[in-house]
Order: sequence, then C-alpha cells, then structure tokens
Amino acid sequence: MALMTSERLSIRQVTAADASFILSLLNEPSFIEGIADKQVHSLEQAVKYIDDSFTKSYHDNGYGMYLVSLREGEIPVGICGLIRREYRDDFELGYAFAKAFWSKGYAQEAVKTVLNYGQTVLEAKEFIAVTSMDNQASIKTLERVGFVFNCIEKLAAYDEESRLYKLTVEL
Repeated sequence: MALMTSERLSIRQVTAADASFILSLLNEPSFIEGIADKQVHSLEQAVKYIDDSFTKSYHDNGYGMYLVSLREGEIPVGICGLIRREYRDDFELGYAFAKAFWSKGYAQEAVKTVLNYGQTVLEAKEFIAVTSMDNQASIKTLERVGFVFNCIEKLAAYDEESRLYKLTVEL
C-alpha cells in the first residue's frame, strides 16, 4: 500500500517481495560507483539486506528508504527516502534509480514527495544529502529542489570524501 503518491509515482515500504528489483538496483554499475558496493549478489542476500536495512529502519526510526514505482503498472523504478545514521542526528535524503528510468524527472518528483512527507509527517526542519564528489546528476537534482552545497566531508559510511548538501525548511 502506498505511503505517498505523486502525479506519476507511488512510494511504499520495501518488502521481501521486492528482492529481485533491489538485487538488480544494488548491482547496477552506477549504484556501485556512485553509492557503494553493498555485496548483495543473490536473491537470498537481497532479502536479508531488505530486512537488515529497510525493515530495520522502519522499525527503529519510523521511516527509511522506500520503493518508488510508476503509479501506472506499479513498475519499480528506484528507491528514495530518509536515512538515520548512527553517527548523525539529522534526516539524510537518499535515492537511487535504475538507469533505465534516468532523465525522466522521477528522482526529482520522488525527492519532493519524500521531503514533503518529512516536513509534514516527521516534522523535520532540516535535511542533508550526500553525493560522491563527481555525481553531477544527483547534484543537479538536489540543487533543483533547493539543497545548497554545505561542505566536503569524509563521512563514516563512505571511504572517500563526499559533498554534503543541506536544505532548511520552514514549517
């Protein structure tokens, strides 16, 4: 059941039934290069990853990363949501889309929907987002929705330096 919807997208919790899509997404070269190699190489590992990350976050934090699907046909296109890191005390926006669905405005539409949810339901006043140093597509998406470059930081979750963006909202 959809937790959020936009004009073209439906956004809901990721379940074990989504393991095939998650396996495919996590192994796209652009995901591995731009985000990380999660070392998920089978359906069984994908189910475990869903349980250990997505489901755990819903349980522990009340939110997390969500499956983004086209409303028409419920075709999964990516993931988008809010992350709570153990070493940070803020709402971190995260997203990744299957390459076949790039350049169609889905990331921007999903990000706006998730940010609205964060503001209205979770009462978040500030969001951060992290990109790899040269991920121009994500940088453009973040800037289009109002994020502003804040600093270059070496975050505990990543091996290399990252670009940190912030968005402050008025409730």
